[in-house]
Amino acid sequence: MTENELKAKYNMFTDSWKFYRKWAVMEFPLTDEQWSQIVEESHEIRDKYGGKMIEYLMIAVTQGLDEMERQARR
Repeated sequence: MTENELKAKYNMFTDSWKFYRKWAVMEFPLTDEQWSQIVEESHEIRDKYGGKMIEYLMIAVTQGLDEMERQARR
């Protein structure tokens, strides 16, 4: 892996973390509008990087948010 490829992976993880951090501190449960925004933003990040790794990262992040949502609704 080249240094530029490694930097691209770093940026991908950083963007995934920033996305999670943004939404994880919201008051749960979230509104339908907020969930629509989550989906839209996750697709933008996925499209920015492409490939399976970012797809799996975004799935993991959104599943984590979904679990927080379920716990808030209990």
